[in-house]
Amino acid sequence: MKDNNRLFSLALSVFLPAIGILMLAVVSSFHSQRTIETMARSYVEGFTEGVASRLESRDEASWGFGEGGRVVDNYDGRLGLRSLAWLGRLPGLVVVLDDRGAFLYGSSRLRDLVGHSGSEFPIGIAREMHDAAGDKYTVAVFPVSHGKYLVIGALPWRDLPGIAVRAVVLWPILVGLIGVWSALTLWRLWKSAIRPLGELEWEMSSLKWGEEIPSKGPTGTAYELRKLRSAFSRAAQEAINKVHVIRTCMNDLVSVQEEERTKISRDIHDGPLQDVTALIQRIHLAKSPDNTPEETRRQLDLAEKIAMASVKEMRGLCDFLNPPWLELGLQQALTELTERQSAQYGVRIFLDVDEDVALTEGVTLAFFRVVQEAVTNSVRHGEARNIWVDVKQEGGSIELCVQDDGAGFDMHRNGTAGLRVEGHRGLSNMEDRLALVGGRLEVLSYPGEGTCIRGVIP
Repeated sequence: MKDNNRLFSLALSVFLPAIGILMLAVVSSFHSQRTIETMARSYVEGFTEGVASRLESRDEASWGFGEGGRVVDNYDGRLGLRSLAWLGRLPGLVVVLDDRGAFLYGSSRLRDLVGHSGSEFPIGIAREMHDAAGDKYTVAVFPVSHGKYLVIGALPWRDLPGIAVRAVVLWPILVGLIGVWSALTLWRLWKSAIRPLGELEWEMSSLKWGEEIPSKGPTGTAYELRKLRSAFSRAAQEAINKVHVIRTCMNDLVSVQEEERTKISRDIHDGPLQDVTALIQRIHLAKSPDNTPEETRRQLDLAEKIAMASVKEMRGLCDFLNPPWLELGLQQALTELTERQSAQYGVRIFLDVDEDVALTEGVTLAFFRVVQEAVTNSVRHGEARNIWVDVKQEGGSIELCVQDDGAGFDMHRNGTAGLRVEGHRGLSNMEDRLALVGGRLEVLSYPGEGTCIRGVIP
């Protein structure tokens, strides 16, 4: 209900000025017509009374009205009547009747009008009437010779000068056309703009963003509304794409977490857990009552060595999960990491870090994990023997480059997205880590030519 009231208010605000102008024009037209009627009546009354006074001032014998009357058909259309010279040029039509209503003199147009009306005219008071063709006249009657004759004067409205008078006559038609045009415009505005806008508002408020796309909408709507609906459709599609990406990232995150847990569980099972099991076995052997003191001491020495190896292995696992060297800066952290990886994988790693490079804690961690993952991939998948790790500052950006001499791969065939689908998330994880700190990842690799992984932080 409130939406309908808003739409009605909008339509009213759009058309209220036009409606006001239209009403003002109607009132102005009405008053203008009344003014013209008043002026026409005043003129016809004065004009007819003047003709009657002239006839009254002359002898009847000099009037020149013969038996059977005299028809004057020489009205020239310029508001003048050429009749007897002594009547002069009169702007109007004149008819003279006797007391029996017989026609004596005057214009044939006015004679026909009087004959068509068949009504009596009030003496000295002008009024409007129409002839058989529908033309409007202002007519007045004055007596002559104590009522023996009647002078009838008339002024045809269609012969009045000036465009304003004609506009007054045609104004009702113009007002009607304007009213019809306004109604059609309002209906068109309602159909192509107001109603589609309300439907769009309702559809957008009930749309499930990230799941649904708005419909194309009805045809015939305004161009701007079609563009607006298209923009909403694009935004809805982008929302769906973002939700899909978020869900994919969440699934990848869960998968990575599960993989890390599986790896940690395997490392603990294959390493410290086996050492602890062996340690327990040695302790049981040392507690045997059949042992000599030398045998007991030997079993305890072996248990001590196993315990020390287990502690070292668990410390290495902790260092891998949360490297303490990161607090010493990027150069020290990468130095410790590459030395450990070089000893672990049996490869040569060449490290070069600019001394004046200053990085935040987040960027340092991102670079550390990228190098860690890149070296592991170079050894496991590329079977590289030599790896070069460089960190330098170029202009306003920090660049990390990990280059190997391994087998390489066809990067352009699938890209990081395709590798992720195939289950290889290493490059995708590196790309996500750099993106979180505002950087980007570039990978250049060809089969048989090694791989270059380049990370850039603006």
